[in-house]
Amino acid sequence: MPRCTPLFMLLFVALTSTPALANVPRTAASTSQPPSDVAMDAAHAAYAQQWDTAIEQSRSGNTLAALIAMQRLMDSPLLADFDAERRGRAAQFAGWTAAMQKQPALARRYLQQALLALPGDASILTTLVSLDLNDDNPAAAVEHLTQALARADGPLAIDHHTISYLQYHLREQPAQRMALLQALFDNGWKSGGSEPTGLWLALATLQADNGRGDAIPTTLARIDSPAELIRLRSDKRFDRYVDRRDARFDPVKAAQVHLDTLRVSGLLDRELDARLVDFSSTLLMLDRNDEVLALTDDLAQAAAEGQSPPAAKAEWLAWLLNSRIAALRRLERTDEALATAKLAARIGALGPDGLEHQMNVAFVLNSLGKTQEAEAAMATLTGLSGYGQAAQALIHFVAARQRGDATAAAAARAVIVAQRQDARLFYREMLLEEGDLDGAAAALIEQLRSPLERSDALASLQDMRVYPSLPGDVRIDAAWRELKQRADVQAEVSRVGRIERYDLVGSATSR
Repeated sequence: MPRCTPLFMLLFVALTSTPALANVPRTAASTSQPPSDVAMDAAHAAYAQQWDTAIEQSRSGNTLAALIAMQRLMDSPLLADFDAERRGRAAQFAGWTAAMQKQPALARRYLQQALLALPGDASILTTLVSLDLNDDNPAAAVEHLTQALARADGPLAIDHHTISYLQYHLREQPAQRMALLQALFDNGWKSGGSEPTGLWLALATLQADNGRGDAIPTTLARIDSPAELIRLRSDKRFDRYVDRRDARFDPVKAAQVHLDTLRVSGLLDRELDARLVDFSSTLLMLDRNDEVLALTDDLAQAAAEGQSPPAAKAEWLAWLLNSRIAALRRLERTDEALATAKLAARIGALGPDGLEHQMNVAFVLNSLGKTQEAEAAMATLTGLSGYGQAAQALIHFVAARQRGDATAAAAARAVIVAQRQDARLFYREMLLEEGDLDGAAAALIEQLRSPLERSDALASLQDMRVYPSLPGDVRIDAAWRELKQRADVQAEVSRVGRIERYDLVGSATSR
């Protein structure tokens, strides 16, 4: 299951750009207020200055002192004398500060006061999203986020991990999931500065499955990334909308155009964000491995020397290093690939995706045939979701089978089977590892029949350019190729989609 970043960081940028109560009017805003005089002006000015001080305390991290002051200021009758904008922002900041002090009831009370002053305000609604998530109430978070997206004047600053988490929560609620995705689409939301074409593909798929075919062309117009175009071409749900002879839907041509677009938008300002990661991934698809290394050489060297990026950049640097791992692996520089995986895990630990990068070290070791080392690396991980537990168990399963430990293998197998619904991929890989092609075929066919999983399954079956398998992958990759050729698998593929050949390298590299 996707994990969420620290929840109240969601709104920090928005809140810290909110003006304090400085420059308040010199006369009272309330019609019931007595005529202004020097004493009253001084009282309001002092009150406003106290808000400025409390807000600066909150911004600087001293939220305890700030909240003590804000509670007193929120209870003051002077607050009613200011206009709705200032009352609303004051209550919003008080709510956020209370939340940071782990006082959710007080935070929610202040935020509701803020909404009374500024009904439908997108910034306040987004603050409530943070509070909802902190209260483990994703349904309320979805409702408030959908409202905020509709009310926002421009793309809303919502972290992509939050979106992933909410998408996971809604995985069995297609109508609500489609509504949230449509709100993100209409808002023009970007993921780390990049167009989230994967989400738009998910939106188009939901539209196809729920009688919204009229909306699909508009959605497809924002999908131009090669990986998503391959998925569109492979899935018969989109045959009415995708002309596979049109250059617009040619993944190879699109990859080059996508690369040029990213180069202009991302590389000119050299921002370390999702665009740069997308750029490196597209280079990998085009098999331009040396260019990936050139792109990441200086960053990898700095990280190897012990330099650490700011937390906000660590996420993207770790994923750039992940692209470097793939390039090194293809160039048969496997020792460097493993060292880079460990480096990515160190950098990734500074960001929100640390567990994924730590797991990747284990999977690299496993591919290199170092299964016992892989198991040791994976064994240190705790607090995993069901999906993560299945990934961990798969490494344990392979290692136990290699050393002939039937008891450990059975225990790992039981974990994978228990998590089958959330981690069908690892269940299928386990069956391939066992040599159970009948079971693996049944699992793959089940994925192809699932509206939610069909796109991933079809993408994995496409004929891409491949590299030779690493030592630990030789047997399972051979089993995968045999699985693809089975008549029952081919029949199901023909019913729901198609397999095509592309002069691109897939993310699996050796499949």
